[in-house]
Amino acid sequence: MVTKVLFHRQYDRYSGGQQKVLDYFEHCLAHPELEPYISWGDQSAPIETTPWQPFKNRAITDFRPNNFDLVFLAGMDWKEYLDRKAEDQPVINLIQHVRHANPEANVYPYLSEAATRICVSEEVKQAIDGTNRVNGRTIAIPNGIDTGYLDKFVKSPTTNSVYILGLKQPELAKELESALSQRFEIICHTDHVPRNQVLDSMASSEITILLPHATEGFFLPALEAMLLSKLVVVPDCVGNRSFCVDGINCLMPDLDKGLLLAAVHSASGLLRSDGAKKLQKAARETVEAHTLKRERDAFFKLLSAIGIL
Repeated sequence: MVTKVLFHRQYDRYSGGQQKVLDYFEHCLAHPELEPYISWGDQSAPIETTPWQPFKNRAITDFRPNNFDLVFLAGMDWKEYLDRKAEDQPVINLIQHVRHANPEANVYPYLSEAATRICVSEEVKQAIDGTNRVNGRTIAIPNGIDTGYLDKFVKSPTTNSVYILGLKQPELAKELESALSQRFEIICHTDHVPRNQVLDSMASSEITILLPHATEGFFLPALEAMLLSKLVVVPDCVGNRSFCVDGINCLMPDLDKGLLLAAVHSASGLLRSDGAKKLQKAARETVEAHTLKRERDAFFKLLSAIGIL
């Protein structure tokens, strides 16, 4: 028996959160007993201009949950769903940020809606479980990345090169760029650029500096940089604690200009002395533990446990 699954997206531009919803759509597409469709929001970019383009034949313009056996929601998808939901319809809710546990967040009220919740990290699970508001089962399935796709960007980086991904901390990123530019070849992004440009910049640089928000649900760029750059400098952002370990697979200074600069110089010294080899090995092992296959297998196991498969 085939289960028809409805996804819903308002898609403005690429983000890690948007990518993860697409990953779960593809997980469903890979299973012979699941038949996924995407309800494409009327405020979304044209689907042909997004990574969803290969699946435009599965896109529908009307969000009609009643016509489906299972609904997959993330973020503010709840707002439109609650106006249309079917009685006792099973819902999978992807939780991608610790902010869901913040009573002031716009997504907080939806924790009381019945659903099976997939948290992208153990930190997110602990955060929402701690609210005592969650209606339904919660499980942590750590985010996976498509290593096969990333392998296309692997190259020999320029010596003494640094990439700064600063979209979420643009002022700090510019300050770091200015301070490091006399010694290092710098690529710095403080505005949104195509994902492939970000990945190519990571692969072109020995050291990647990642500047997240103070709190994140997981922070996928850290895994991408662990594969593509020689060393990663990334502050703690709560959601990355389960896979970023200071001095083991990356350097984790506080989100502070002076400490970040010190970490970059330390990373450069490690690279020049071969002291980075242990960190590089551990980083690769971390990536290998976060493949899309592991994520997919865990998702299918969950669906089986709740009686969908």
